[in-house]
Amino acid sequence: MNATTQNSSSISEMLKARKAYLTALLKIVDTQTGKTTTTQKLTITAIKAEMGLIEHKLKKR
Repeated sequence: MNATTQNSSSISEMLKARKAYLTALLKIVDTQTGKTTTTQKLTITAIKAEMGLIEHKLKKR
């Protein structure tokens, strides 16, 4: 299976869109008041880690 090559600008746009999506998702998960469950904490940690990876990739470009 051959992977299609994308130009640098489309990859950057995709990463920016992914980051915006994760930011919105983080606001939904993180805005609940009261006790946070272990699942919520793990989800928030995973989202923040993914956002950090995206920021790193964007800085490299």
